[in-house]
Amino acid sequence: MYIWRIILAIVGFIVFIVIMINLFTGGAKKTPVTTKPAIQPLASYAETNATVSLITDGIINGDELHRSIRITVSANQREVDVLQGYNPRVITSKTFVNNQEAFTVFLKAIANAGFVTKQKNPKAPADERGLCPLGFRYIYELNNDGDDLSRLWSSSCGTAVGTSAGNASTLLTLFQYQIPNYSTITAQVNLSATREQ
Repeated sequence: MYIWRIILAIVGFIVFIVIMINLFTGGAKKTPVTTKPAIQPLASYAETNATVSLITDGIINGDELHRSIRITVSANQREVDVLQGYNPRVITSKTFVNNQEAFTVFLKAIANAGFVTKQKNPKAPADERGLCPLGFRYIYELNNDGDDLSRLWSSSCGTAVGTSAGNASTLLTLFQYQIPNYSTITAQVNLSATREQ
């Protein structure tokens, strides 16, 4: 009987120590919070490996019908890709040379149009999928050395449907103007297809 009291006392002491350790250390290890690097003024990315992209995502339709157009601009090149499906694959691509001065001016222009300006209290979620289903979603991305620094979106369904406070019409036009013969390249792309043509 005496031995059992000693064993119970030791077990109780160990449980007490474990509880105290958990209280003081906060229990299970917390995963460290990773923060994105702060966004610098856009023009400061002209001398880096940064890219800015605008994706025009078509209406919600069947995977084989779904199309998006992605324009990506960096200090070295400008590229337009036509994408198919919801796990997008490139079906057409065209690349043009760029230079640092042109990239600087472009970055200043899209900054003035609000490329990285967030809505103060967006009513829409950060994930644009499924929203504005019969319209277009415009996705604005800033990436530098593999870091996604900014990802905002707006839509053709009005300013309340999106997270971007930028001027969607101006941004779309500025990106399209980066691609020579943009209209010709994308003439066969139907972002509103509801059936095969």
